[in-house]
Amino acid sequence: MATVEAFNKILNHQEQLKDQAQLAYRQALNDFEKSAEKLLLLLQKKEQVEKEYYYYLSSSGTVTTLATHYAFIEQIKERIHYVQIEVNQKRAVMEKKRDLLTEAHIEVKKFEKIIEKKHQKVQEKEKYLENQTMDEISTRQYFNHENR
Repeated sequence: MATVEAFNKILNHQEQLKDQAQLAYRQALNDFEKSAEKLLLLLQKKEQVEKEYYYYLSSSGTVTTLATHYAFIEQIKERIHYVQIEVNQKRAVMEKKRDLLTEAHIEVKKFEKIIEKKHQKVQEKEKYLENQTMDEISTRQYFNHENR
């Protein structure tokens, strides 16, 4: 049967793996947030340019201005499409890293529970031996008292 020290070594290793998974998750989360912010800024820019486009459309703007705004809107839409793909990829990576972190956390908890149970068994054994010793002492005292 493995000792508590062996399980403590395994627990330390599992905690290191959990810490590495946590760092990887944080990095993936930061990458996702940066991509999401980039997407948000593009969407806001698109909204602003569309407002200007519709303003020029309703207020007899020149054809060149309208064409320029329309081309710019199309360019932003294309960039938005690529950034959405990037955001989705980064989200998938982040979720995978979160799952790995969860698994690592569960493994740490398992070994903590095993160690706790091992300690409990050791304490129960010590208590049993203590009770045995007390019983033996009581019996000797009883017999010593009887023999006098």
